[in-house]
Amino acid sequence: MKKTLITSLLVILFAAVALAHDPRTVSKDFSHTLTVEGAGKLTLSYKSLHYNETNFNARKAERSLVAFNRLWKAIGKFDTDFPVVVGGVEVPKGSYTMGINFDANDNFKLVLGSGGKDLMIPLQFAMDGPSANYLTFDFRPENDSDTFAIEARYGKARVSAEAKVPFLSPHDHPAKPPEKKP
Repeated sequence: MKKTLITSLLVILFAAVALAHDPRTVSKDFSHTLTVEGAGKLTLSYKSLHYNETNFNARKAERSLVAFNRLWKAIGKFDTDFPVVVGGVEVPKGSYTMGINFDANDNFKLVLGSGGKDLMIPLQFAMDGPSANYLTFDFRPENDSDTFAIEARYGKARVSAEAKVPFLSPHDHPAKPPEKKP
């Protein structure tokens, strides 16, 4: 009897674990790459975490802030072959872990880590967009040839920063000397 009860409990436990996994909530791997001729590539690679409204809305509780920021510390990579300025912070060329940090006042920061040092890049926060069921990043051009926008969405939350690529900034080309006629 005891053996049957233990076996039944184990079967129920394994069935519960197997059925608890929802493949739709598994994070997906994404990347966005900007290729600049003559300078190289800038690539954002990240895990697209499934949005959980209950946990996100409870994020401001002190206990939740610690757990959320640990979870968001390394959600991807930021690799760049050229220097870039994001949110006013100069990011030298290199490979970085990428994460997001925030506090109870919704002060969000993009965290780029390399060699034990973190670059904390301020992000603008808004709750004005349509709901995104997965964390998503966008890296898109703006009006100037050297200006781009980095934006992340998660649920109704949207955070963004301006990115400038100094290599692409407008500049003058030296005038060519007049050609000599023979």
